Amino acid sequence: MAKYCTKCGKKLEDGKPCDCEASKKETKKEEVREEATGSFDFNECVNSYVAITKGMFTKPVDTLKKYAKEKHFTVGMISIIINSIISAFFAYCFSTKAIGLIGGFLGYGSLFSSSITVPFAETFFQSLLSSFLGFAVTALMIYVIAGALMKDKITVKKAFALVGVCATFTSITTLVCILFTYISLQFMLIILLIASIFYLTYLYQGIVETTEVDRNKVAYVFVIAIAVCAFVTVYILPKLFS
Repeated sequence: MAKYCTKCGKKLEDGKPCDCEASKKETKKEEVREEATGSFDFNECVNSYVAITKGMFTKPVDTLKKYAKEKHFTVGMISIIINSIISAFFAYCFSTKAIGLIGGFLGYGSLFSSSITVPFAETFFQSLLSSFLGFAVTALMIYVIAGALMKDKITVKKAFALVGVCATFTSITTLVCILFTYISLQFMLIILLIASIFYLTYLYQGIVETTEVDRNKVAYVFVIAIAVCAFVTVYILPKLFS
């Protein structure tokens, strides 16, 4: 008759003791080791960022589970900053291209484009700040709704790590959009739309996989976080910059 471990339920082979206790001890040691090495490690951050970027295209769910944790807060913040910088360049490139198209549509051609120029510094830094604040508001709202209101154990750092992991995907797609801005605006808009859908899908899935919020209520966390982010970036920030 087969025997089973009384602690974990695993089937025992040939009367040998179960290794579950040893596994638990090893896991605990690993956690202590990770906490002890909490100082900033540049090489580790770079390697983690590369792994996240690759993973979000190949194994997004596994990547979210692995990196959307409090200990990866620094990598998450780096990812958000990188995405914000790339988005700022995209905003400037798209603005200059749009002015040229408007001039061509009105029949003024290069004369219109040369008379109305897009200020690089102003456009870049406003877009940089808007993008960063958009990610920050999203992370804070996830924390407030899931953590404070729905009593999940999520922390602010974990929320930023989650948003940062998702942001690595859009960093690559935004670079592609910058390229297509000068090739075909139609294709660029299609890529931008698809990338946005992927980002939102991954963010929703990340909330599902990394929190213990009732699955019937996850949609409320997601929708409210995105709605507040959209309100801040579309309505509040333009008023502050005007």
